[in-house]
Amino acid sequence: MLLSKEEIKERIDIGKLVESDLGPPVRESGDWQLYFCPFHPNSRTPALGVNVETGTFKCFSCQEQGDIFTWRMLREGEDFKQALAWFRQELGDNGHSQRFRKKKSRLTRNQPPRPSRQDEPPSVKWQQRGHQFLDYAQDQLWRGDEGLQYGLDELFGRGLNAETIVTWGLGFNPTWQSDHPEKWGLTPKDDDDKIWLARGLVIPCQIDETLWYLKVRVFGKAGKPVRGDTNYGKYNQPKGGKGALFGAGHLQRKPGLLLAESELDMLLAWQEGRDFLDVASLGGAGKRLNERWIPHLLAYRAIYLAYDRDKAGRDGAQKLSMLSQRLLPWPPPMGDLCDFHRSGGDLREMMAKMHDNIIPAKCQ
Repeated sequence: MLLSKEEIKERIDIGKLVESDLGPPVRESGDWQLYFCPFHPNSRTPALGVNVETGTFKCFSCQEQGDIFTWRMLREGEDFKQALAWFRQELGDNGHSQRFRKKKSRLTRNQPPRPSRQDEPPSVKWQQRGHQFLDYAQDQLWRGDEGLQYGLDELFGRGLNAETIVTWGLGFNPTWQSDHPEKWGLTPKDDDDKIWLARGLVIPCQIDETLWYLKVRVFGKAGKPVRGDTNYGKYNQPKGGKGALFGAGHLQRKPGLLLAESELDMLLAWQEGRDFLDVASLGGAGKRLNERWIPHLLAYRAIYLAYDRDKAGRDGAQKLSMLSQRLLPWPPPMGDLCDFHRSGGDLREMMAKMHDNIIPAKCQ
């Protein structure tokens, strides 16, 4: 009996099929294999994503997409009947292919593949200690004298409302503290090694149930955020945290994404215009993503880089925009997103324009 279309798809590994045509993937991340797309000029950033778990491919630039049959038809100029016949011949009488044999689905394996060290979240002990500090900081923000006086004043002054502050778990640490590295699951470098927790707004990067990092916007003695010319800088982070895509757990798969420079700018954009665009942040103008987070960005037709208008913001947006035509610098009219909002600017209208700018892509 001839194999059906669905039976063939169950037996053919699309990753091996594409690799037989294009060679090894340029990059791999989780279930995704990334290639330069053969269906349009593509040489800077790999635009073709192959998902070995779902058995599908998609170019996030030219929009060609499909399954193993679509791939064969596009590559060889065949119709469906010809592609079907080719796969049946490839599978042979025993219904198996030596070249394209599909691995056992990850969903049915007892153990998931181990991620690279770079992609791993902080240790369980680090996260436990981080949550203890975060619980304290959240309590201080709403109940402590300095949290009520300085922390909430700063957040409300940036335009954030109580719902946003609670949803994203912000807190306030009223005084500098030191902690022993072993409490965070870290090995001290020497007897004097400490984990420092600055005074200021506490911003957790929590994605689903995982705490990836904690960042503190440092406050000075006057109860205001410090400038960048201090000995300890504007931000403080406990050692042991890992870089992540801030906001990844709230993405709704909108057509477009606003990528803000800082977490606090991102929270304001989420509050004002998340019905138009998804929002996220790399946590700084010079930050880069590790490969774990790349698949979160592949489906967006446009990613707007709403970085600050200073030199660091311009340079950071320019470097990112060189990676793909879908990465579009779109700085706020003044300062950063919070500055623009505080000056009376309409951030929601700005995000609506970004959204409207994507619509023509549907017709391409």
